[in-house]
Amino acid sequence: MNKPSGRSILFASLACASTLAFAGCEEKPKVTEPATGGAATSMTGMTARPSGGGGTGKEYTIAWSVWTGWMPFKLMEQKGLLDKRGQELGVKIRLKEFKGYMDSVQAFAAKKVDGVAMTSMESLQPASNGVKSVGIVVNDVSNGGDGVLARKGIADVKGLKGQTVLLEQFSVSHYLLGRALESANLSERDVKIKNISGDDAGKAFLTDPGVKVVTTWNPHLFQATEQGKGKVIFSSRDIPGEIIDFLVVSDAALREEPKLGKALTEAWYDAMKLIADQSTRPEAIEIMAKGAGAPVGDFNKMLADTDLYVDRGRAGDFLESETLKKTMDKVKKFCLEHELIKDAKFTVGYGAGGDDLLRFDSTWVRGK
Repeated sequence: MNKPSGRSILFASLACASTLAFAGCEEKPKVTEPATGGAATSMTGMTARPSGGGGTGKEYTIAWSVWTGWMPFKLMEQKGLLDKRGQELGVKIRLKEFKGYMDSVQAFAAKKVDGVAMTSMESLQPASNGVKSVGIVVNDVSNGGDGVLARKGIADVKGLKGQTVLLEQFSVSHYLLGRALESANLSERDVKIKNISGDDAGKAFLTDPGVKVVTTWNPHLFQATEQGKGKVIFSSRDIPGEIIDFLVVSDAALREEPKLGKALTEAWYDAMKLIADQSTRPEAIEIMAKGAGAPVGDFNKMLADTDLYVDRGRAGDFLESETLKKTMDKVKKFCLEHELIKDAKFTVGYGAGGDDLLRFDSTWVRGK
């Protein structure tokens, strides 16, 4: 049976009082079916990577789903940024938007797409099942966009002892709760976890005063606090750099078509320029908000708690950082403890080359 993993229905079916109606994301589940292959890109001349011939004529498909930090893919599509880079480099790439995040990850695991936007936690799972994968772009880091909501009377994390917490089990929310409890010298044994989709947990907190604690994400977090129904006692801001979203591409595709990684990365940063430039930002925000089905004002609130890695130099530093290595060790530990992955010998690699099933490589972000 699949164990759900990750943020679910990230923007859809919000509380009735909300005007926000994001469409499209569903559960981010555990990938349970063994799969091999996938698709990824490689740069010419890299150590331990065949350069490939280029111009294969094959169309590569990159999957994504609705989430604040992934809406630049909609911008890339609407403004023709990826088409332009693909034409310049002679590689065909198609973006495929999935209504369900679960479906996008499963498609990658089944080699039906060549890359996918997914969280650090999910990136471990296809790789541990044999899909050799490379994280080539860090899209964003949650910076307050995920949190533990509590009613009045629960002042801090220590107050969680003995409480029932609604959250999506084996998910980013579950991981966040674990880190919160750890910060107060508590453990999961000190609380009772009730498994429910993260979106439903957020809605329950907004509509049912009997729900005392949930772990969820925006817009539920800012709606609850703005309405005076509770407060965030721990958030992703308290564990900076730990809840991460990446563009992951299969190593096979990167080797087959050396220009794929470059085209994807350059198009991503073309979108980042449109977001960062004050003269083009309003249109960029409008396109992304519309694609997510959100009012511009609410989308801007979402962005405020989402640290988009607009600057490629900073992104490159992060991909090479000890912070990322330590975070992936923590995520791997969580996944092993909760049997999301079962091979204790599974390793994560960093940098160009190497035989690790999952590797994070700053080559393309650095423009090499």
